Amino acid sequence: MHFTIVSYTFPPSNEIGGRRWAKFSKQLKMLGHEVTIICSGNDKHNHFYNEHYSGIEVRVLPKKYPNWLSGLTNSFFEKILYFLYTQLLSKFTSQNFFDRAYKWQKSLLNELDSVHQNKPINVLICSGGPFSILFYGALFKQRNKEIIYVADLRDPWTWGSLYGIPNLDSNKMKFQQLSERITVENCDVFACPTQNMIDVLKYKYNSFSSKFYLLPHAYDPDKFSFSKVDVKREGFIYGGTLYSGIENYLKTLAGIVSKNPNSGFKWKIYTSSFYPLLDELFDKSDLNKFSLVTEDILFDEIRKSAAYLAFYPETDKDLISTKFFEIMYTGTPILYIGEEGDVAKFIRDARAGVHILPKNMETELPPYLSGNVPFEKDFFDVKKYSFPRVTQKFVDDLNVIMDNKKVKFPN
Repeated sequence: MHFTIVSYTFPPSNEIGGRRWAKFSKQLKMLGHEVTIICSGNDKHNHFYNEHYSGIEVRVLPKKYPNWLSGLTNSFFEKILYFLYTQLLSKFTSQNFFDRAYKWQKSLLNELDSVHQNKPINVLICSGGPFSILFYGALFKQRNKEIIYVADLRDPWTWGSLYGIPNLDSNKMKFQQLSERITVENCDVFACPTQNMIDVLKYKYNSFSSKFYLLPHAYDPDKFSFSKVDVKREGFIYGGTLYSGIENYLKTLAGIVSKNPNSGFKWKIYTSSFYPLLDELFDKSDLNKFSLVTEDILFDEIRKSAAYLAFYPETDKDLISTKFFEIMYTGTPILYIGEEGDVAKFIRDARAGVHILPKNMETELPPYLSGNVPFEKDFFDVKKYSFPRVTQKFVDDLNVIMDNKKVKFPN
């Protein structure tokens, strides 16, 4: 089959969202399928693609989205432009200026036409956010009924907290709701990485409930180069972004640590986030901060740690990321502090560690300060969330969908 994948962000960019379909594209190629990628960028990076994505055609379209519209203004002139767009021009359009692909419609549809004419697309996959990409995929499907269209929604759309969605006026929100509905109506499969998102969509679009499909985040076992020999595990560890919204949780943790000076609490944090509150709250003997390191180094450090200590804000309580599967692959228990949601349920059901509600930290956290967190290592089959197995199941399920729709494509 010929898979064409639209992912606004794609390597070598490190921006959020690129990794998901970069990994899936390689697996699809390994299964013998033809793969074309359409992504955004200012450089084509041909050498990089030839080296890391051999046999996969990568088509790069100009971003058409200035950095200053993301709030990254570097001059007084850019500040003026940002003000004009967000405060004045925004009032005269239904577009969401914080959707990075809002000006991409013509370019993307023309590129899809070019791909389809060169070699017919069997399966089109559009991944969002930016959410407008999903809508553009629906427009292409309307013109090309013969293709199978998979809309891949990574983050909540009209009910979400990203991309300026919560602050849209009624006119812009109606446009987003219309775009979402048109996408649901026209796609063959509407994939989401969490069951929570699927439940929301089934409630909103009950008559299309059969289209919603769980395509979870997956991990790459090949990147774990460390040996499986046992090591002495010590202390807590965390790696990645430190999110806003956890400030009070950290203050509570610092208070608990100070009340238990002999607990043995140690916490190593690898992050690129600027988070001075940590230095204010914790002694250096309790906490060490490091710059973000490569994944192989980070996961070797996770493997050597007693437990992974994670604080998530309430907005992320339902976001089960790839990192959870990767941590479990290292055999490291997780101590998760956050509100009740899909993340907490996953940790309980997988017996991967302990969940503590923020309001219960004072009473429930002290016994675990040393890092001694329970974890049933062999209870949950984490290997079923590897990219090879998730991709194979996805392709198998697509074949069933095609059979049901009487669509036949070559292998």
